[in-house]
Amino acid sequence: MQLTANLRTEHGKRVIRRLRGKGNIPAVIYGPETKPISITLNRFEVEKAFHKISEALPLKLELNMGDHVETVEVFIKNVQVDKVTDQIVHIDFYKPAKGHTMKISIPVRVVGKAEGVEKGGIMEVIHNELPVETLPSVVIEYIEIDVTKLGLGESIHVRDLKVPEGMKVLLNPQEAVITIVVPRGLAAEEEFKPAETTAEPEVIKKGKKGEEETEEEK
Repeated sequence: MQLTANLRTEHGKRVIRRLRGKGNIPAVIYGPETKPISITLNRFEVEKAFHKISEALPLKLELNMGDHVETVEVFIKNVQVDKVTDQIVHIDFYKPAKGHTMKISIPVRVVGKAEGVEKGGIMEVIHNELPVETLPSVVIEYIEIDVTKLGLGESIHVRDLKVPEGMKVLLNPQEAVITIVVPRGLAAEEEFKPAETTAEPEVIKKGKKGEEETEEEK
């Protein structure tokens, strides 16, 4: 994904209002080895591409510095949205540095149909995205979770996830990510289901007993 940006040298509330009025979005680039750089983006271009952008995807900014153009690889760190108009009013971009970790959220992608769902259970995705601390070089677009073998009442926990080396999920390892909930009706049915018996019923042979008693009486 690529966006164009222009260096912004003017600051202040009036300048920001004027930029927004002309269809621009103010933004800033920062990072461990980068001093904050104020920029502007074209609103139309950003909104057109925004549904394809996520915190876990690197972006290339073609940054016009006035006398030259630089290509800067960044990640979206924060997006401010106007509560009334729902328009984007500001974006923070993070420029990673080699060897430095960063904290982002990565979406969860569920694949397969759980055995528990086949048996009447309801799949509940507790975390649609996961906070991670990661090296930029190992960032993935999503964390894939296969639920095929997940049975009734079972869960997939953070400790069960497979993430690249250099990435750490910032949740308790015991935290459930996906679980198969057993509906009340199904739970009651399982609880009160009569146990199957294979033993043959005992047959009491009264006739013989009666004969024996008769012989004893004799």
